[in-house]
Amino acid sequence: MNGEQEGRTAFPTAHLVAPDAAIRAEVLAVLRQAGVTSVPEPHGSPDTVVVTAVAAVSEALVACPPQPWSGPRRTLVIADRFSPTDVARVLRSGILVMLRFTDATPSRLAAALQAARDGEVRLPHEVLVGVLGGAGTPDPAGTSRVAGRSPLTPRQTRVLALMAEGQDNATIARSLLCSNHTVKNVIYDMMGRLQVRNRAHAVACGVAAGLI
Repeated sequence: MNGEQEGRTAFPTAHLVAPDAAIRAEVLAVLRQAGVTSVPEPHGSPDTVVVTAVAAVSEALVACPPQPWSGPRRTLVIADRFSPTDVARVLRSGILVMLRFTDATPSRLAAALQAARDGEVRLPHEVLVGVLGGAGTPDPAGTSRVAGRSPLTPRQTRVLALMAEGQDNATIARSLLCSNHTVKNVIYDMMGRLQVRNRAHAVACGVAAGLI
């Protein structure tokens, strides 16, 4: 455990961005019930998470204040409507945690804030399924990839795309004409390169980075 993690509080603090006054009041009430302190500055502390509450996830990138460093954004998006295309855009911006308003109970909101602070991936199941439904679709314009900068080998990228389609190791092995052991080794090395915790995290990060 590093020094930053040792100094963290039980709950992150929250900087709320909510253009609609009614939505703002609703989210503030839930934050108070969760015991989360609201702060005026979005990036004043490594424990502060920007909570962006909007009607549709497409509004999130406009509403979110820019983050002055690269990497996953300490941002939680709460919304009612999630189109797969807009969710993919938000993921690629570095925002990895989203929550539906109907799911924003005090306990779930607190857990989502912690996930956003810690750089984890947390999406509603049906939202993740919707995004992954098009995750393996080629990007003809190449807009989501940075040529020559992928951290993955071509085989790892192929395995990641097959994982996004929901294939298990045995099915991937048959698709690539290799052994289960080889697939396990490829996935193990791929997860190390992406610094992810599990298959869902790997796929979400792959979508966010434009690798698949």
